[in-house]
Amino acid sequence: MKILGRYLGATLIKATLLVLLVLVGLEIFILLATQLNAIGKGSYTIWQAFIYVLLILPQQTYLLFPTAGLLGMLFGLSLLANHSELIIMRASGVSPGEIMRKALEAGLVLIIIMTIVGEVVAPFCKHLAEKRKIVATSSGQALQTSQGLWLRQGENFFYIKTVYSAHRIAAISRYSFNNQRQLLSASYAARGHYQDGAWHMEDVQQSNISPDHVTTTFIPDIDWYLALDPRLLRISLSSPEEMTLFQLSDYIKYQEQNHLIAANYQIAFWQRLLQPLASLVMMFLAIPFIFGPLRSVTTSLRLVLGVIVGFLFYILNQVFPPLSQVLNMPPFLAVILPILLFATAGYLLLLRVG
Repeated sequence: MKILGRYLGATLIKATLLVLLVLVGLEIFILLATQLNAIGKGSYTIWQAFIYVLLILPQQTYLLFPTAGLLGMLFGLSLLANHSELIIMRASGVSPGEIMRKALEAGLVLIIIMTIVGEVVAPFCKHLAEKRKIVATSSGQALQTSQGLWLRQGENFFYIKTVYSAHRIAAISRYSFNNQRQLLSASYAARGHYQDGAWHMEDVQQSNISPDHVTTTFIPDIDWYLALDPRLLRISLSSPEEMTLFQLSDYIKYQEQNHLIAANYQIAFWQRLLQPLASLVMMFLAIPFIFGPLRSVTTSLRLVLGVIVGFLFYILNQVFPPLSQVLNMPPFLAVILPILLFATAGYLLLLRVG
């Protein structure tokens, strides 16, 4: 049984990796197509678009893995069935339950590897990709350091220490120079927010500098009409996809402590935490396709049905989270429901295994 188990596991892993490779190849073309509109903005070239796609590919691969797991297991088991190898295994005394257990053990190996990629490599690469793209499309106007964000607009340089969101910032310094690179004024604003096409700054200290003296004035609030696109501030922000599970957990706690909305981050947290379980359930669904009521259909029809099941799972994962916010449903329940639904369907089909 050890030899058969190793052979079964190796076959299913190879089949799953092959399916994943095909899906990733298709995803590369789709992602490149989505970048065509951005090419030519600032210094964003086709080569930088390709690098951007490569950097976000680990995250996209992680998202595709549940569907790839289903199709890979289905493809691998179908090959074994078509070559009568499953019949030989059963004739040798190997029960369907043992085959299922070995198949899921092989799947667990891939799930562990993909979880490491998705939770360690993918967030870092995603954040780097978004930062590189924003810097390139901003024509070099944005530069992030460990202490804050620097922006340039003509002869004005801005230093933003704290970015709360794309429309709320704090501790902003502005330095204005003339054509001879001489400092004309320096301003500091305690807070700022974007509204009606302008940046509304509060508690502003402005120093006007001349060759003879420096004049400092305090302004309670003032609008800065600058072409400072709030999109550029995303370089200092991290979306849920750019955070690890620990970072998501810390951010959610911070939002809750400050009575801020964190629903999107809570949904992302539970989706990421339950992703291995979702992948395992999708792999489990392949078993009834081979041993259950669908064992008599052709391999191509099984794969088509597998694609439909994978697509339905993806749609439900997209629909339930927004629906949970409308219905005031707990984020955990919204994420776990599709998984439980497909696990139940797989179990009911498995009961019909003969």
